Amino acid sequence: MQYENFQTFTVDVQNAIATVTFNFGTVNVQGQEMLADLNSLAMRLERDRKTKVVIFQSANPEIWVCHYDTELLKDMSTEAVSRDEAQLLDLQSICERLSKVPQATNRQIRRICPRWRTRTSACS
Repeated sequence: MQYENFQTFTVDVQNAIATVTFNFGTVNVQGQEMLADLNSLAMRLERDRKTKVVIFQSANPEIWVCHYDTELLKDMSTEAVSRDEAQLLDLQSICERLSKVPQATNRQIRRICPRWRTRTSACS
């Protein structure tokens, strides 16, 4: 499987382990570029039977992924809808898709985690 031509991260596959390294600007903002790359990555992982594990990390040891680009929220509808009619944001849809890929996934964070986060974050 080819894991090339991403704008916001690189993918290195060795011994059935794919390492995804975010390197998008100074803070790795989750904008449309990253969402497109993550969606393409998920599509490839869904078809890849050789890769068994995916590790997400940042090229910047101080910042993993900053946050969702809130500028994108201005395009959201302001019309109230019922819970049954509500649609997921692009980020939510892509995160859900990545959570269902056949590989085990994990993230590598290379900084000290605040005490309250140690129960939910895999820190190293």
